[in-house]
Amino acid sequence: MATLGACDNTIYGAREGTMEYPGSGAGPNAVPTYVVRNRETVDTIARRYGVSSQTIIDRNRLQAPYTLQPGQTIEVPGARVVEPSGPQQASAETQTVASSGPRGPVKKETLAPPPGSSQAEPPNPARPSAGEPTPLSPAATAPSGPAPRFEWPARGKIVAPYGSQGGQKSDGIDIATEKGAPVKAADGGTVVYAGSEVRGMGNLLLISHTNGYITAYGYNDELLVKKGDTVRKGQVIAKAGTSGGATDPRVHFEVRHAGKTIDPTTVLPQ
Repeated sequence: MATLGACDNTIYGAREGTMEYPGSGAGPNAVPTYVVRNRETVDTIARRYGVSSQTIIDRNRLQAPYTLQPGQTIEVPGARVVEPSGPQQASAETQTVASSGPRGPVKKETLAPPPGSSQAEPPNPARPSAGEPTPLSPAATAPSGPAPRFEWPARGKIVAPYGSQGGQKSDGIDIATEKGAPVKAADGGTVVYAGSEVRGMGNLLLISHTNGYITAYGYNDELLVKKGDTVRKGQVIAKAGTSGGATDPRVHFEVRHAGKTIDPTTVLPQ
């Protein structure tokens, strides 16, 4: 049962507020990557790691006003730990973690909450079939307002409901369908993520909608749209499948708002 909910790792292998440095086996173009915390900005991250804001903007192709989202992973070339300049600066705790991939050992740096933010919540324990947090979860200050008039992304029976079942937690629902069946956008919006970096989710799409809502579509065999595309309600955006380790063709569907998941069946028509 997949989930995009918070666990002890982010989509690129670290919690929010951690910096991962390339190991000795990394390629020549590898650079440190950082997972953004709530309320952090390009400037605060640049100051903390001794790089220029423009370096981060250029490396990640950010567009004005350069807003960052909690859980977003950015590359920070030349990142280094800068000594705190005052009592309000966040402290750092460094830990070494062995990577199972070809890059070899990497270092992660766990940071205290940035100035002005609330104390970070401890990570949830790992779950047997858990996926990873969304790369662009909406901030807690997302616009308020009613949910869009969502439509079902696929036709089929719900084979994995929202919530905890058998010791596992799903932040969405799994809809059984046929391999290659069309997966449709639940509402119009903008594609904010299209890729396969989220462990256990296969080919994944995230679409941003009005009032700060985000929908997620996982396990696809093929993605038919890319990041930055504008889609309309009911548009076919992917082909259903078994990527990410799904045992049979299905669509994993989530609805998020203000950094929290919502039971999709409460905002879908009967």
